[in-house]
Amino acid sequence: MKNEPATTTRREFIQKAATITALGFALPHVAVAARRKPARKPSPNSRIHVGLIGCGGMGRSNLALCAREPDVVVTAACDVFDARLEATVESYQPTCKGYVDFREMLLQPDLDAVIIATPEFWHAPLSVQAAYAGKDVYCEKPCSMSIQESWALADAFR
Repeated sequence: MKNEPATTTRREFIQKAATITALGFALPHVAVAARRKPARKPSPNSRIHVGLIGCGGMGRSNLALCAREPDVVVTAACDVFDARLEATVESYQPTCKGYVDFREMLLQPDLDAVIIATPEFWHAPLSVQAAYAGKDVYCEKPCSMSIQESWALADAFR
């Protein structure tokens, strides 16, 4: 018997390569899904206390999405329009407190994060103030109106 090299057609090679590639992408995802633990009820100490600055339509929508999570508690809302502020605070009673001045809200010690959904020109100044107050920030886009505001944001979050 001769020692001939095994010949593989081009079609067979592509099929084998596609199968190996697909398995290479799929197996890590299957392994991660298999290791997931069932959802647990968080303890009161591990909850994230969230506040909203700008109680308009988009802000309330973002807040509602966050509030659906079991480990999120809405503790503060801020808006200059009384009707929107009162409606938001009423929706998240008894944990939510209303503020007209965002600076007072940022002084709240149990506030962990803020959602900023104000007009665009307020995004960077409010985000910088929240960062210096030690709060995590979710901000609507655009986060800044100029490169200088972007640099200020980067410095504040650094």
